[in-house]
Amino acid sequence: MSKRDRVAVIGAGVSGLCTAYWLQKNGFEVRVFEKTAHAGGVIASERVNGFLVDLGPNSTLETSEVLKELVEELGLGAEKVYASEVSNKRYIVRNGKLMPIPMSVLSFLQTGLFSWKAKLRLLQEPFLKPTLGDDISLADFVHHRLGREFLDYAINPFVAGVYAGDPRTLSTAAGFPKLYALEKNYGSLIRGAILGARERKKRKEVAKDRARMFSFRDGMQTFTDALKEKVGPITYNTSVTGLQIRDGRFELQLEQEGHKQQQEFGLVVSSVPTHALAPLVSEIAPDMAQPLADVYYPPVAVVYMAFKQEDIQRELDGFGFLVPEVEKRKILGSIWSSTIFPDRAPEGYASFTSFVGGTRQPDNALLPDEQLKEMVVSELKSLVGITGEPAFTKIKKWQKAIPQYKVGYKKVQAIFEKLEAQYPGLHFAGNYRRGISVGDSVLSAHETVERILGNI
Repeated sequence: MSKRDRVAVIGAGVSGLCTAYWLQKNGFEVRVFEKTAHAGGVIASERVNGFLVDLGPNSTLETSEVLKELVEELGLGAEKVYASEVSNKRYIVRNGKLMPIPMSVLSFLQTGLFSWKAKLRLLQEPFLKPTLGDDISLADFVHHRLGREFLDYAINPFVAGVYAGDPRTLSTAAGFPKLYALEKNYGSLIRGAILGARERKKRKEVAKDRARMFSFRDGMQTFTDALKEKVGPITYNTSVTGLQIRDGRFELQLEQEGHKQQQEFGLVVSSVPTHALAPLVSEIAPDMAQPLADVYYPPVAVVYMAFKQEDIQRELDGFGFLVPEVEKRKILGSIWSSTIFPDRAPEGYASFTSFVGGTRQPDNALLPDEQLKEMVVSELKSLVGITGEPAFTKIKKWQKAIPQYKVGYKKVQAIFEKLEAQYPGLHFAGNYRRGISVGDSVLSAHETVERILGNI
């Protein structure tokens, strides 16, 4: 393997773009193939009539130096905007009301979000025995360590907001490895949170609950647009329909608007979702393809709405709110977009980005737009106290939104390692490897490039 080898990057989402950028920076000749007409994957921003809409990720966390340095390299330092201080306040729905998440010991003791029984139960956590088994569901893990109430009113809504998932099916070890490691390394989440802070400082990492949240003046697409401009060439509207390995070289079958061709490469990096990757893997390792095809990506609808300030009966003094499953609502949560970042809505208006569907209620995400609109308006009126109708609405439905790291997912993660070992020059980067956030996707790309460079 050498820098003379041409590299094919399959997929122009954030992981694919980052991979191509770093490889080109290190002297490789790179070709990027994208099935659609656009780069950026699920990152998409639009400004319409003065409203800035993020139809995918609305922000990311500054958890690593890699991401921070990349933003500066791309010349985006002046475009970066940090979340407002007021957005540090977050709400959970309980008994139909928005209740702030306690952010200090005193506020935890005073909060009505959790009962005194639940608070006292938390004191037992450092003295509990570790959970049994190498891979248990997040629900079982949290129920054992923190109790039912914390599972229902903290972890369940958090998982719905981040994964659009269900803690009863998600793997603690695969989906929340740092949480899992706290118990394994320290025997307690509370002890681990205190002692682990020293180790993060040595690694120059920032815990996600302390990392600064940021976006860009014109939304998250600013990031992928900057990468796109640095990377080239990108071949759009092109599907990779086949993968063969001959004499250590990779032969890709490509299809563009009915026209088929073959191209040969020395290295291939796939950043497409597992369900799109599975048919390619089936040609070289049939026994490994089905687990990739079986990874569940639930549908999620993003519903952006703006209302006149005069029609909103409460102060939007936070990031937004998440909805526990036990509350039996029809949305997963809603973020107060115009409160978090500046210039998201014209003067006199406030904007909300609400999420519908996920593993909890997948059918809701695919309802007709008018039904989705009515559903979200009804929930916002009930929970936030809105009296008027939306002045602006934008809806985006993601048919396959976020990979679910279910119990047993570590076997899926191991497939990528096996394939990379078995077929030198074949690599994988994406939100299915080490985490689903934008920051995790960037780190996945960086780790992939480091592996490639290490093999030269």
